[in-house]
Amino acid sequence: MLRWATILLAPAWAQPALASPWVRGDSDLYSRIAVSRQDVEGLSGTRYDLYSEYGLTDDWTVTAKYERVDFDSFSEFDSHGWRTTVRRGFALGSGMVASLEAGALQGEAIGGAAGCQSIGAEARAGIGQTAQIGGKHKIDIFWFAEGAFRAHDDGCNRHRFEIGYGQRAFQDVWLISQAWFDDGDRNASSSKYQIEYLWRTSGVDLSAGTLIEFGGEFEESAVFFALARTF
Repeated sequence: MLRWATILLAPAWAQPALASPWVRGDSDLYSRIAVSRQDVEGLSGTRYDLYSEYGLTDDWTVTAKYERVDFDSFSEFDSHGWRTTVRRGFALGSGMVASLEAGALQGEAIGGAAGCQSIGAEARAGIGQTAQIGGKHKIDIFWFAEGAFRAHDDGCNRHRFEIGYGQRAFQDVWLISQAWFDDGDRNASSSKYQIEYLWRTSGVDLSAGTLIEFGGEFEESAVFFALARTF
């Protein structure tokens, strides 16, 4: 049972992050709901992810996130968590931006297992760019990189490096790839890779993708679907 507790709870803190160095416009509201089916060493579960960003000004954005994981078996390992941050954006020119972000978080689905479910704080910094590449027929792209550190009330610490790249595949469809590399104390080492197709319509964004995670004692795979809208 202890081994299954480690396997089931370890990936709970390494969920796909939605952070990025871009900020929202003044009074813009962005909301996203995602549902994923995951398999951890043969055990199945469902993850629910609710995320929002609101532009306080053109330079300041507040974020809020709630996440829940329910396993088909071993319901005693079901978890949930929340996170809220404030992000400050900086325009660097040539389509480049940078950001500084800080906030609070709590819960196994956000913070992690082995004590990291306690109340904690997060700080992150990032850089990104939107651009066009190619010759006569240019392609719209974006990329970003972020570093984050989390410290919990009980002394549990995590640090993460995130990278992402996206390009317009055709018309309103984007192909996005991301990777996360986590480390810290209490069996924290993990790497996760995700590929996503995003269809941007006039009203909403529809996403579907797959991810795989490699941890010290487990391997996780998942498929997910998401719906997002800017108000």
